[in-house]
Amino acid sequence: MAIRSTTGTGVVVALVVFIIISAALLATTIIFYSQLGKAKEEKKDAEATLNDVANANERNSDQYRAISGDSGRESIFGYLNQQHQGLKDYVGRDMKLEDLKNSFQSSLDVDPSSTLWSHLSTVERQLREEQDTVKALNDRVQSLQTEKEDMAGKLQAAERERDESLQAAVDRQLDQIRKADSTYEQQVASALDGLEKAKERNRGRYVDQIRELEDEVDRLSDENVRGESRIQELQELVNRSRIQPKDPANLVDGEIIEVAGRGDQVYIDRGKSDQIVLGMTFEVYDDAAQIRPDDEGNFPRGKASIQVVKVGETTSTAKVTRGTKGRPIVSNDVVANAIYDPTYKFKFLVHGRFDVDGDEIATLEETDYLRRQIEAWGGEVVSGDQITGDLDFLVLGIEPVNPANPTDSATATQMQQTLEQRLKYQQYQDLFQAAQKSDIPVLNSNRLYILTGQTGM
Repeated sequence: MAIRSTTGTGVVVALVVFIIISAALLATTIIFYSQLGKAKEEKKDAEATLNDVANANERNSDQYRAISGDSGRESIFGYLNQQHQGLKDYVGRDMKLEDLKNSFQSSLDVDPSSTLWSHLSTVERQLREEQDTVKALNDRVQSLQTEKEDMAGKLQAAERERDESLQAAVDRQLDQIRKADSTYEQQVASALDGLEKAKERNRGRYVDQIRELEDEVDRLSDENVRGESRIQELQELVNRSRIQPKDPANLVDGEIIEVAGRGDQVYIDRGKSDQIVLGMTFEVYDDAAQIRPDDEGNFPRGKASIQVVKVGETTSTAKVTRGTKGRPIVSNDVVANAIYDPTYKFKFLVHGRFDVDGDEIATLEETDYLRRQIEAWGGEVVSGDQITGDLDFLVLGIEPVNPANPTDSATATQMQQTLEQRLKYQQYQDLFQAAQKSDIPVLNSNRLYILTGQTGM
């Protein structure tokens, strides 16, 4: 009985232990099962988080393994963030890759398919080439500098050789001149000695002849003085015997005999028999007293100007080319033309350059035109540039400028031009003064213009 009780107790104990163990296992299983679901959820979340960083294919790639192996204790994100931050610091700008590419392409004008590294490689290669070119140019400059220094040395040597040669030539010429000068001095001294001796020998011989010649000179001088006085008397006689207007105011050449139409046509008492020619112009005055110069020698314009359009035997028809308001032409008005005279042919000396057309440019062509105009209207133009005794008028052009003395730096051409200009000025002044001394009226282009009734040439 005792044995049977012990066995039952063991079974009960074993059964209790089994039940406890089973309960524990059940509890443990329940706990582990609940933990397994949570673990699966966490695994799923972890895999989703890991996929955000890199998917399964990317995690199997060599690049991922390389980053994982190089990351050390840092996380992959920390490693990549560190690399990204380092790239920003290196580039110097905080921007996205696409913005960086666009900025790189637009600022450097590179091919969109080109990478930064390839472009930098190209630039580096070009820089090396430029550096090689610069080095070659520097070497060339150095070579040229060396050549320049060599040439400068050769030039200095050539200049020294030239100076030495010139000095030697000059010394030789100076020696020849000194020798010639010494010889010349000896010859001059010898000639002077001979002349002095000859003068002494001939002094007594020619004293009487010199006295006779001096007396002859005195006699001829007296005769010359008497001859000049006689010539002056004859000149005055000739001047009194010929017609010479001392004042252009006396040059009244005719009168208005009738005014026709509306006052734009007149008749004058001069015609073909009075040497009137077609186209001749006259200035019209109220009377002869108006033809008087002012203090500066300028003559007033008349009240009208006329031009002959038809020539009769004793009268002529003229048109009015210029008039004055309130002063009409009337019968018995006088007409004047300094060139024309009905009974006498005036002689004119025309000198200088004239501005006939009023363009402020005096030319020799306009001087020739004036000469032809004088001859066409009955005057005579004398040749040359000298005042003669039978001259009636001196017509002077624009007064030449008296130039200043040339500077020390003036060229030979400039000095010659100054001399020619000064000669022209002096000749002009000499003619004017000679005419005044001879009482010959002097007309400039303005006076002649007025006194011939011109309204435009």
